[in-house]
Amino acid sequence: MGRRRLSGGAEIKVLTLFVLTVMLFFASRVHAAEAVPQRTYLVHVKTLLNGDTGRTVLVPQVIAGALKKGHKVVVLFDAEGVRSLKMGRWFGGHSTPIDRVEITAQERQHLAVLLETTPEGIPDIYGSLLHFLKGRGVSFFVNKQALSLRGIDDEHFDHVAEAVGEERIAELLASAGTYVSY
Repeated sequence: MGRRRLSGGAEIKVLTLFVLTVMLFFASRVHAAEAVPQRTYLVHVKTLLNGDTGRTVLVPQVIAGALKKGHKVVVLFDAEGVRSLKMGRWFGGHSTPIDRVEITAQERQHLAVLLETTPEGIPDIYGSLLHFLKGRGVSFFVNKQALSLRGIDDEHFDHVAEAVGEERIAELLASAGTYVSY
């Protein structure tokens, strides 16, 4: 039993067809990956995060969970939520209400799992956690008008968040694939 061969021209055509098919397959996979936009997850913080409610714990968990799923995360502080970023107390100072809330050991463990790090890699307070999350790619924004209505000027809020106007807020809301409000 011998091996049957195609004519030289037919073998080249079959080989060329095979190579083109493989190239087309890989090109279509790359194009499909580029065509799917990264989903934006908008967390709209409209209430004060100061440790008096469970929201101070829930918001970072939601952010960390969205990051773990590969989402682009945007956080917008608005309405009463802008007070979470207000610097100072009666006598001034450079801390915010969430700077004064410690993260429990159990919560640090939970966040470490979600963020794929060690508990020692998670900050001790929620104010520092915002800066940590910003380093992980989370974008933070704060409503300029809400700051003004709460008597908070440009120098007296944590600049982890960029102050933005109504047009930018409308863009953030319109571009969100998923919207969560606290």
